[in-house]
Amino acid sequence: MKKFGRHFLSVGILVVALFFTADAALGQKSVYDETEYNAADAPLLSFPLRKIMNGEMPYLVSLIQAKFFGIPMPLDDTIDNGDEEDFASGLSDENTGADANPEEQVAEASDEAAAPEVSDGDAAVSDGNAAVSDGNAAVSDGDAAAVSDGDAAVSDGNAAPAAAEDNTVPPEPQEATAPEHINYVETAVPDSYFDDALFIGDSRTVGLSEYCPELDERATFYAKVSLTIYGFNKKPFVTARVVPPEGYEGSEEDLPTEKVTVEEALTRKQFAKIYIMLGLNELGSGTAESFAADYGAVVSRIRELQPDAIIYIQGIMHVTHKKSESDRVFKNSTINARNEALSTLADGEHVFYIDMNSATDDEHGALGQDLSFDNVHLKAKSYALWYDYLKKHAYVNENDLPQIQQGLQQENPEQAAEQPAEQPQEAQPEAPAQ
Repeated sequence: MKKFGRHFLSVGILVVALFFTADAALGQKSVYDETEYNAADAPLLSFPLRKIMNGEMPYLVSLIQAKFFGIPMPLDDTIDNGDEEDFASGLSDENTGADANPEEQVAEASDEAAAPEVSDGDAAVSDGNAAVSDGNAAVSDGDAAAVSDGDAAVSDGNAAPAAAEDNTVPPEPQEATAPEHINYVETAVPDSYFDDALFIGDSRTVGLSEYCPELDERATFYAKVSLTIYGFNKKPFVTARVVPPEGYEGSEEDLPTEKVTVEEALTRKQFAKIYIMLGLNELGSGTAESFAADYGAVVSRIRELQPDAIIYIQGIMHVTHKKSESDRVFKNSTINARNEALSTLADGEHVFYIDMNSATDDEHGALGQDLSFDNVHLKAKSYALWYDYLKKHAYVNENDLPQIQQGLQQENPEQAAEQPAEQPQEAQPEAPAQ
């Protein structure tokens, strides 16, 4: 009986392994197309196992449910090599809206302005064109006409007398005042700085939320395994409250939730700081220049949706030296070139570039081998290095420095008493790690 039990268990394990392998093989070119994978690091059956760890159904299970039970399969998040163009045109359409053909609109506007609109025999004057609408000019027996802006309406050859000359001196036009320039300085910040922060990223940022509780309990995370810059307006994975109907007076907590894209989620909630780390999954496509251009389009869109937020572009984290030397896609030289391109997107006022690689690099300028469990992602305990870097490299309004210093002293009074306050550095574009 024991012998049968051992064989039964072995057969069961074999069947499960074969099922997952078949699931991965069938779904590799569709639902698993974007998942980070290297045959030297993990077997093929790791695809469905990652799905299960993320709370999702493996490909074959979803297919069986759809075929036999009528349960629709999850949305296909696959991004092919042509998505860069689709993504750019999608952002362009959203930003321009009806301005896609300005020449036609100018022509239509010109035709509308030239043709008077007539209704019930009354007239109104706008921009020198006569448009007739209700109640603007009343005519009685041709003797009187309502006068507006010094123009006289004439009926039966009799003109209404000109309006009395207005001797009131018009007020002098006020000169437009330029918006006040905010001087940002780089300084250390307390944990409370991240209370109104948002983190957007891929699996590495997912790890930051899972293994850095002191940050996760304060900040908001829009992060997903295998997320790319092209998924900003395509992947509906963020859980958000539905938009309340007009006249809704209930509590926001009573509203149901739905899955939306990062772009849509940013229309529903405002943040003061937004941290972005994306680029690992895009290393195999495009160039540094094309990647930075698409990245810049996303940053511009975020600026439109979150005009009061400070945006932090985080440099792409390196992989280990072993990974970089053996892999044809995940190379630190490629990462450095893209980080250099990303650094040019910073303006030192609304958008800042920071590079946390200085906190995790070894003597090779690569992710420390002892800090990673798979040559790409940080170990659980290593995420503290990332968070510590973020706390020491923040940009704040120089007028808020006293409040920031007070927060640091309250957070760690012993350390604040032992060490003098760090002199803040004026905002400078940060050079990417080489």
